[in-house]
Amino acid sequence: MAARAICGVAAVLAPSSICKICLGRCAPRALHLISLADLFEEPFAANWDMRNFVFYENGLKLNCTMKLIFFDEVKEESEYPYYHIGGVCIDESDLNYIESKVNQLAERTFESSLLKKETEFHAAEIYHRKKNFKSWADYSKRLEVLKSLLEILSLPEACLIDIQINCRLLNEKQSPEEVAFMFLCERANDFVKQKKTLGMLIGDRENDQMSERFSTTLSGYRANRTEFAFGRELNHLVDSVHFTHSHLSRFLQLADVYSWILQFMNRNRSSQDPRHQAIFKMLKSEKIKLFPSKYKEWPKPQVL
Repeated sequence: MAARAICGVAAVLAPSSICKICLGRCAPRALHLISLADLFEEPFAANWDMRNFVFYENGLKLNCTMKLIFFDEVKEESEYPYYHIGGVCIDESDLNYIESKVNQLAERTFESSLLKKETEFHAAEIYHRKKNFKSWADYSKRLEVLKSLLEILSLPEACLIDIQINCRLLNEKQSPEEVAFMFLCERANDFVKQKKTLGMLIGDRENDQMSERFSTTLSGYRANRTEFAFGRELNHLVDSVHFTHSHLSRFLQLADVYSWILQFMNRNRSSQDPRHQAIFKMLKSEKIKLFPSKYKEWPKPQVL
């Protein structure tokens, strides 16, 4: 037996023992010594993702990878009083795979996968035939691009968070974007906590003022819990909120598509418009499964 640093403390463990100190509360990259027999015993087997294990000679090295949560928003309008945030959660080990899928689509669509504004995917621009899709007169071909993006979002490596705020039900002191961001933080923290790992939020940099406000807000939540009567500790989200321009991130482009389709489904669910119906038909495809891992609709309308 030898002393090993396990989750920041010194512990003496035989290769056949489970680390009782850190089970369920491990730090990133922590070392754990367990036996193959112990691996499949409860509660251990139910609590860990097998993709996080790297084998070595006398036991297992547990390599806890981080989840990155990319998010975007669709703001409320006078005729549509709902605010949406769509979050796309991807394990760091799956980033290259997901990005390669979007880059392959960019090659087919723009004949280039370079990260620049001319190869950027925005769902609203695809649908409304704007900017990079202005010359795409064929609606069915634009839908094929949108379908391909939704199929990527449906891959098991991409987990989704759906936040919807019913703005008309807020009181005058409540800001839709601040309430939505709080629920995003809570649901993202719940998700990575359930996965026994840590997460980091990454958003679209619209302006420096908004970026600083969200970063300050998350810092306050981590220090003092979130707001409302049952405020939560956010001890599984790390660092600040990070922001970059969406044309420089395929993952933020996916978050844009997801947040847009959330508002589209809610806004047009009763529509008989043939263009709307074509999208709802597309959403029934076997390859499109947009069920969120975490969601929050608030406030809920009262049923009389």
